[in-house]
Amino acid sequence: MKYPKKLKKGDRVGIVAPAGPVDQKTLEKGLSVIERMGFCPVLAEHIYEKDRYLAGTDAQRTKDLHDFFRNPEIRGIFCARGGYGVNRVLPKLNPSIISKNPKVFVGSSDITLLILFLVQQCSMVTFHGPMIAGNFGRYPMTKSKRQFGRILLGNKAGKRLTAKEARIFRPGVGEGKLIGGCLTLLCRSLGTPWEIRTRNKILLLEDVNEPIYKIDGMLWHLKQAGKFRGIRGIVFGEMVNCQPSKKSNGSFKEILKEVFAGNSFPIVTDFPSGHGREMLTLPMGVEAKLDTKTKTLEFENCGVL
Repeated sequence: MKYPKKLKKGDRVGIVAPAGPVDQKTLEKGLSVIERMGFCPVLAEHIYEKDRYLAGTDAQRTKDLHDFFRNPEIRGIFCARGGYGVNRVLPKLNPSIISKNPKVFVGSSDITLLILFLVQQCSMVTFHGPMIAGNFGRYPMTKSKRQFGRILLGNKAGKRLTAKEARIFRPGVGEGKLIGGCLTLLCRSLGTPWEIRTRNKILLLEDVNEPIYKIDGMLWHLKQAGKFRGIRGIVFGEMVNCQPSKKSNGSFKEILKEVFAGNSFPIVTDFPSGHGREMLTLPMGVEAKLDTKTKTLEFENCGVL
């Protein structure tokens, strides 16, 4: 894996929108947050473009990503928001441009597909974490902001994450490189060149605003595609607004009992990484240890050099 260089206060960071269109007011709120952290944001050329439900054309969004990876003055790249559209950009990306210029890259939600691309096609450690407009521009995120700064600056205090609010579904200890993201997007990766590879990994799964039957369907999809074979553990995010509307529809816990019957790897739920009001920053492609007894996810390193 190629590790990006750690960020320093005063570094210029590129703000890009690879998926949905960006609201200027929300983005400005988020920009003020990272400015207070000591970073100097640089907006992508097409950050405010809009093409239907996309932040500009596929060509414009691809160019913005390539430009930031090529630019030696840009030390990191933060996504403005998710939405939809990354799947349309992936075939146009040049892995050699990215691989030759590894740098901190942070995103989540629809950006899950781009995270998979960077980790699997470019062998670059990438961060699943808060986005500038989509997260920092909407919520206080006190705990998340502190850990975001620590891990990207290479402070070892940022690599051990304890989530007291997490729930233990199956106890145990698992070790492996972390991969994953939004459940909907992981299913969308199946059958594509950037299909998620899960063997010997700890898998992160989260989603938002999905009916319980769709969560059931997506988990069974991954299971039947063999994606739970040989994994070392699962960390479920908070699954925001994915609970059943009627008691007769059963529960999320019941779904897990059925899907993971016969498996022995550790599983925790309600971990603060996803679409909630707190969202911890996780280095993808880095060796991690999941310990359900202490409710910790500890990484071998911060994911930066």
